[in-house]
Amino acid sequence: MNKLFQISQRYWLGATAFWFMAALLRWSIAPIFERLPTDYVAETNYTATWQAHQTPTAPTENFESNVRRRDQTLTSGDGHSIIQSDMHWSTLAGMVIFEARNLYGVDRRDRKNLSAYGDQDRNGQYLFPPHTHQQSYQLWDSNYAGPCTVTFERVDQFRGIEVYVFNYVVDSMDESVSYASLTDVPEKYRALTNGHGRYWIEPVSGIVIDHEDSGISYFVEPKSKQRVGKPIDQWRKRYTPDTIQAQLQLATSQRRRAQALEIWLPLSLLTAGLVWLAVGFFRPHRNVS
Repeated sequence: MNKLFQISQRYWLGATAFWFMAALLRWSIAPIFERLPTDYVAETNYTATWQAHQTPTAPTENFESNVRRRDQTLTSGDGHSIIQSDMHWSTLAGMVIFEARNLYGVDRRDRKNLSAYGDQDRNGQYLFPPHTHQQSYQLWDSNYAGPCTVTFERVDQFRGIEVYVFNYVVDSMDESVSYASLTDVPEKYRALTNGHGRYWIEPVSGIVIDHEDSGISYFVEPKSKQRVGKPIDQWRKRYTPDTIQAQLQLATSQRRRAQALEIWLPLSLLTAGLVWLAVGFFRPHRNVS
């Protein structure tokens, strides 16, 4: 009789148990660890330059700025979280010059916006998802009042790890609500914004390693759609070195955990099942007369 069929049932059961655990780990347990934590908090900081005009004819104000983005979970359910995202622009002396605050409903699994939970209807991504693909995404950055399309540009190396580089362009986005504190907005003028930038993404974790952004907002006469006077503001900002280092460490940690749960531990269990079968195959068997 074929020796494979002479392997004791307990070896087949043992191997099957190992293989079942491998499948359970890869397809059931690993995705749980990829979910956004129920107590998710994140803070990133930028160095920035900012040039501003309070009215179309106002004198120019120039600032060297610090920009802080802080995301904090307010409530969380089984599949979603309500996250408050704050943007604070301040001078080097600490004087706040601009603030924005928004609420986002976020799917904890794929980081997509859930329109029924935020402070406005949104679709697309709140954050880049785990296992980011080389494709375009619609992303809501809390620095802007609306979404922009981020487009895959290239694969690159960033301080020894592989990253995906995405670029984006913001074209004539109406941000009048964000500039409503200005005297002439929105009663006399609309405020439109053009911007562009790049994200450097560690693809397994979806963590942003670095981000640069620049743009211009300007006064527009509502009827003619023509620009009026000087820009409202012009800016350029990029992650600080400390933020880049912290993001690198976070991405590396999450990538290693994901690879362990999705690749190395399941492979170990699959191998253990094969070894257990091999033990049964080569173990001497008594013939029953």
